Amino acid sequence: MFSPRNIFYVAAAFYLLSGFLSIFLRGKRAFLFQCTFGIGLFANFLSAAGRYYFSWPLMPMFQGPFFLPLFIGILSLKTIWQKQAGWGLLVVLICLLSLAAAFFPNDFYLPFLKSKTIFSHLFFLLGVIGKSCFLIAGIHAFDHIRQKSRPRKQEALRNRRWTASWIAWGFASWTFSMFSGEIWSCLAWGSPVVWDDAAITMTMATWFYYGCFLHLHLLKNWNLERRAYAAVLGAVLVLIFNCFPDLGEFRPPDMDILMKPL
Repeated sequence: MFSPRNIFYVAAAFYLLSGFLSIFLRGKRAFLFQCTFGIGLFANFLSAAGRYYFSWPLMPMFQGPFFLPLFIGILSLKTIWQKQAGWGLLVVLICLLSLAAAFFPNDFYLPFLKSKTIFSHLFFLLGVIGKSCFLIAGIHAFDHIRQKSRPRKQEALRNRRWTASWIAWGFASWTFSMFSGEIWSCLAWGSPVVWDDAAITMTMATWFYYGCFLHLHLLKNWNLERRAYAAVLGAVLVLIFNCFPDLGEFRPPDMDILMKPL
């Protein structure tokens, strides 16, 4: 009954409830939003911990979509709870990602072959953290673009600083994830890169994209507006090419599984 899959349904429900409350509740009553979001985040954590428990010491295969809302929520928790710049868009993103994972669950617990090594876990977890950072950066960049019609200097500066910081952290996590995956592949299959694997090529393409972005940011060859649009485009590309392939086919939640252990 208390399987990770069912607990994730609870997390998705509370995420959605917190999204509705964030729209309709203001002032002191906004505390209800914080409570529901916190419950959703905690349920998401329990679900992710359960997935690792059932597959340990091997890597849980195709579980990225269930971990992504969790990491985005943890990394941006202060922003959301204190309702800083871009917090509403972050809540919407978490709700949409949790819904996608609930209705398109590439969800099975057959651990990946030869993944009983620390490098497979680093490859998986750092990859999810990198995606989370890139998506958070895209949200802040989009919020900056949206604020152009009603300029607020303080929020604009905060979005500018946060966008660059999140992309830098995401690029670092993505880089360590790639190298961990190469070490894992070399130990397991004798080859550091499998070029005919679309997931590998898209991972490297994402790395090159954000490498170019950081060069443009440091060299100041593009102005702030162009870099903001590039950050938003990068987040869209991450969703399409790095997050979407991890989803399975459409499967509405089966209520019968509530009475069955996974």
